[in-house]
Amino acid sequence: MSVIRQNQYIEINGYNVPLGSCAIHFYYTKAEQQRLLGFLLEGIARREGVVMACTESACEALSDGLETLGVRRSEHEIIRIQITSNVRASIGAIATAAQDALQRNRVRVLCDFGSMIGQEGIFEIEGSLNSVLAGLDLVSVTQYDGRGFGAPITIEQFQTHALAIVGSAFFCENRYYAPPEGCFRKRVIGSRT
Repeated sequence: MSVIRQNQYIEINGYNVPLGSCAIHFYYTKAEQQRLLGFLLEGIARREGVVMACTESACEALSDGLETLGVRRSEHEIIRIQITSNVRASIGAIATAAQDALQRNRVRVLCDFGSMIGQEGIFEIEGSLNSVLAGLDLVSVTQYDGRGFGAPITIEQFQTHALAIVGSAFFCENRYYAPPEGCFRKRVIGSRT
């Protein structure tokens, strides 16, 4: 395991996101879905580990975007993971890929769950993924089709991510965010009382 170095950041759309942090992105169009491909391409250019995990439909959209940017599927060093309906196994595969990619230096992870996850499921997914990636020398970005989430759920994610992006209109940077797994635990405990 790589130890996180102090004052190390990865830039995402003009925002410096500290290593060990997570960001979230809610998109509403294909162009917005492809917006963070530069995050991956910069990682390739810097010889960092790059992991792209996505559902089948999201993979097609992101691969098309990479090709539009001049990167052929066979010519890049992106580790690809397919997110399936067995989300737990998919998260395990993402964690393994991130660990393997750490051999290259720091890592960038982009996970596109598309419309696979529902309103309440997002809390468990975010908590589980952040938990397995915690302490690694990386920045992870999860993204979702925003049409599946109401404003209260979206806004709640601002508290648990270093950077939250909603559509093309809103970016929220939060240096003092609470990790998603803590938020999920609180929700589970609160639902039991």
